[in-house]
Amino acid sequence: MRNMIWSGRFLSTVVLLLVFWSCEEPSPVPPPQAKLELIPQPTQLESGAGFFFLAPAVFLTYSDGLSTQGQLLQNFLQELGIQQKSNAKRVIELAYGFDKQDAESYHLKITPDSVRLTANAAQGISRGIATLQQLLLLNKYQGNYFLPQLKLFDRPRFRHRGLLLDCARHFFEVEVVKKYIDLLAFYKMNTLHWHLTEDQGWRIAIDRYPELTGVGAYRTELNGSSYGDFYSKADIREVVAYATERNIKVIPEIELPGHCQAAIAAYPHLSCTGDTVSVANDWGVFKEIYCAGNDSVFTFLEEVLTEVMELFPSQQIHIGGDEAPKVRWQHCSKCQRRMAENGLKDEVELQSYFIRRMQTFLEANGRELIGWDEILEGGLAEGAIVLSWRGMEGGIEAVKHGHQAIMSPTSHAYFDYALDVIDVEKVYSFEPVPKGLTAKEASLILGGECNLWSERVPDENTLDSKVFPRLLAMAEVLWTDSSQKDFLTFNQRLQAHYPVLDFYGVNYGEESVPMSHEIILE
Repeated sequence: MRNMIWSGRFLSTVVLLLVFWSCEEPSPVPPPQAKLELIPQPTQLESGAGFFFLAPAVFLTYSDGLSTQGQLLQNFLQELGIQQKSNAKRVIELAYGFDKQDAESYHLKITPDSVRLTANAAQGISRGIATLQQLLLLNKYQGNYFLPQLKLFDRPRFRHRGLLLDCARHFFEVEVVKKYIDLLAFYKMNTLHWHLTEDQGWRIAIDRYPELTGVGAYRTELNGSSYGDFYSKADIREVVAYATERNIKVIPEIELPGHCQAAIAAYPHLSCTGDTVSVANDWGVFKEIYCAGNDSVFTFLEEVLTEVMELFPSQQIHIGGDEAPKVRWQHCSKCQRRMAENGLKDEVELQSYFIRRMQTFLEANGRELIGWDEILEGGLAEGAIVLSWRGMEGGIEAVKHGHQAIMSPTSHAYFDYALDVIDVEKVYSFEPVPKGLTAKEASLILGGECNLWSERVPDENTLDSKVFPRLLAMAEVLWTDSSQKDFLTFNQRLQAHYPVLDFYGVNYGEESVPMSHEIILE
C-alpha cells in the first residue's frame, strides 16, 4: 500500500511538472503562412520562414529616451493579453543606433527568438511600432499572436502626411480625436490639422475672450434646437500630449480674416459694421469678416494666437485665409483708409496686408504661418507655407516663387465628398508632385493632406465611414515611393485591414460606389 501511495505521488508530481513546463514553453501551431499586408508598403522587405511567437509573456527592453514608446508598445501588448516579464526568453528591443537619413526612418529585424527595432530618433521608433502592431493583428492565428521572420527598412517619401479634422461645423469629443490620433499613427501619418474655428462655431477656450466660447461655441439650428460645445484648455493639453507621445504633430487652425462669424457674434466690434449677428446655422461662405481697418482686430487676433501658441508646440500655425468675401471691406471707411495709407490698390492687396501682418507676429514668436492657397493673392511674404486646395495650381505657383507647399486638392483629397466623386482608387492615384517642376521646386512640396470637412458629418459613425478606408490609400500615397505603388496589390492588402479596423472600432464605409444589377425576367 505504501508503494502504491508513493507511486501515485510520483506520477502526480510528474504530471504537475509536465503541466508547468507546458505553460512555460508553449508550442502553438504557427500560421500556415506569414501575412505581410502592411499599409503603407514599406521601402524594403525581406521575409523569412519562421515566426516569433509572443508567449503569454515577453521581455520588452528599450534604450534611454524611448520609455514613452516602450510603454505604448507594452500597453498594446497587454491589450492583446501579452505580459511583460524580465525573465521571458523571447525579447523585443527598441534601440537607437540606426544611422539613416531622417528622423522617421527605421529598421526592423524579426527572428524566431528576438525582435529588434532601431532608429535614430523616437519618431522612427514610433513608425516601427506601427509596423509591429499591424503585423501582430494580421498574424493572429488560433488565438495566438505571431510576428513573421523578416528584415525591413522603411522611410517616408514626404515629411508632411496629414488629416484635417473639422471640429468646428460639428464637434467631436476628445475621445474621438484621440481615436483618430491612434489611427493616424497606426498608418504612419504624422499630422493632425485641427480646424477649431468657423462661422458655425468657435471650439477653443481663450481666457482673454471668454465670450468666444460663451457665445461663439453655440448656435441655434434651423429647427430651433441648440447645438454646440468646445474644448477647454485642459482638453487641448490632453489631446496635444496624447499626440506628442505618438509623434503626431497637431497644427491648430484659427480662421482669418473670413470664416469668423462665430467670433463676431461674440464680439461685434471685430466686424466692419459693429452690428449684432448670430452664430451661423447654415453652410456656405458668409460676408461677415474681421475688419482690416480696425487695429483692435489685430490686437484681438494677436492675443488669441498667443494663447493658442501656449497650447500647441507645433512650429506651424494655420490661419486659414480662404473664402474671404470683400464686400464689407469695400463699404468700410476704416478699411478704405487702411488701403490709402498703405498704398494698396484693392481689397485683394488689403487681404495680403492682413496675412502679412499676422505672419510677422507669428514669426516674431518663432512660428511659421500656413494658409490656404488664397494667401497667394496680392503677394505673399517669404516663409509662409501654402496649402493648395483649389487644385494643384496654388501649390505650383507657391513653389515657383520659392514657398513651401502642401497638396490637398479637392480632386483627390476631400473625404467629405461622395464616393462617386472620390473613391479609394481615385485617392490612390493622387500624385502630390506635379509634372514639369524642377528638382528644386519639387523639393519644396512638403507632402499632402486629406481633408474632412464636417458640414454633413454630424457624428462619429459618419466620420468613420467618410475617412475609412480612403485614409489608407492616402497613407500609402504619402509614405511609399511612387515607383512602388500599384493599386491592384494595394487593394489586395487593403482587404486584410478590415478586421484591423474592426479592432479599432471603426465604422468604415465602402471603397467605391456599390454596383447594382437589374435582372429583367420576360
